[in-house]
Amino acid sequence: MPSTLRQTIPWIGAVLLCLGSILFPKEAATAAPVFFLSSAVVLGVPHGACDPWVPGWLLHRPSRLPFLAAFFALYLAISFLYLLLWKAAPFPATLFFLLLTAWHWGTADASLIFPIGWRWLLFGLGRGLWVMLGPFAFHTPEAWHVVTLMAPGAGTPPSSVFFQGLLMLPMVLTFASRPGRSQWGETFLLVLLLALAPPLVGVGTYFVAFHAWRHLLRLAEIRDHLDPRASAFVWLQSLGRLLLFAVPLTVATLLLLPMVPRFLGLSPSNQEEWVGTYLILLAVLTLPHAILVGWMDWKSLSISRCFSFV
Repeated sequence: MPSTLRQTIPWIGAVLLCLGSILFPKEAATAAPVFFLSSAVVLGVPHGACDPWVPGWLLHRPSRLPFLAAFFALYLAISFLYLLLWKAAPFPATLFFLLLTAWHWGTADASLIFPIGWRWLLFGLGRGLWVMLGPFAFHTPEAWHVVTLMAPGAGTPPSSVFFQGLLMLPMVLTFASRPGRSQWGETFLLVLLLALAPPLVGVGTYFVAFHAWRHLLRLAEIRDHLDPRASAFVWLQSLGRLLLFAVPLTVATLLLLPMVPRFLGLSPSNQEEWVGTYLILLAVLTLPHAILVGWMDWKSLSISRCFSFV
């Protein structure tokens, strides 16, 4: 995909939000819940709303009704089992969500840079841990408060020094992956964003402007067989069609949001508490989505291996 779309647009968004958080810190903190909730309609939920059709696009086969019915049944069953786990053990379910997100987001970025292998794995783990650990290292009380919105019995947070020490892990992993200057620049920008912006703004920016945006570009490439050398206008046209295609399932997903607190016995009464509910909904949908994206990576590896023997 064109570097203008893959890098420049996310980088501009991150820089602007860094500056906004420096110049207007109180306003940024106040707007953080609304900013994060906006991802429900701005790329966040829509990037996963195309999941049922991804296997057909990747395999170049039409997704017929029997397949779609089986796909939805399995997808929702996995999500419901995770929701049952959340009802039984909210804090372990939350920790699993954070680790799963680190894996999913990190390897998604790595797939755009490296072929699957040791460098892909090391960079993916490093990138995901930067994004997940950064808010806890730089804004421990605020980040832990978000955890308590998902798991009210989470208790008091560990010391910020503990999380700051853990940042050595993504640093070592990133070094070991031997990334280029562009990847180091993006990593520095992300760490700066996570240090300067409130946790919901920093993570929300990565979710929308980096992860969801790039995943949609990847889907556009697969669905429309786009040439990486095609103009940005061609890519944006394809992306626009994809977002329109995602509207029905995005709406259907958001209709599930009020059902989550009822099932879990929660009563969200303000924006922050709805952030917790929204995160739980994202969590239970992320598990089958991450499995699907992992299959996409494996399938892409299989296809590239086939071509290597031709």
